[in-house]
Amino acid sequence: APVTVNGHRGESVDIRCPYESGYESYSKYLCKGECNFGNKIIMVESGSPAKDERFSLTDNKTARVFTITITDLRTEDAGQY
Repeated sequence: APVTVNGHRGESVDIRCPYESGYESYSKYLCKGECNFGNKIIMVESGSPAKDERFSLTDNKTARVFTITITDLRTEDAGQY
């Protein structure tokens, strides 16, 4: 289900993404905009450094939740992910 996350410029936000059992070993990622196959703008992916160091991803495989943190929020960070 869609989740709304609010933040203020210069601050940071955490986006928590729970997932089902069986996906613990899969890569996790955050897309900006639509995440269509072959047409993805991936902001950060597990196991890879983000192109923008303000984005980070941690995966708690025991709790089955991965968390995206965006620091130093900017106006251009607004939108659908």
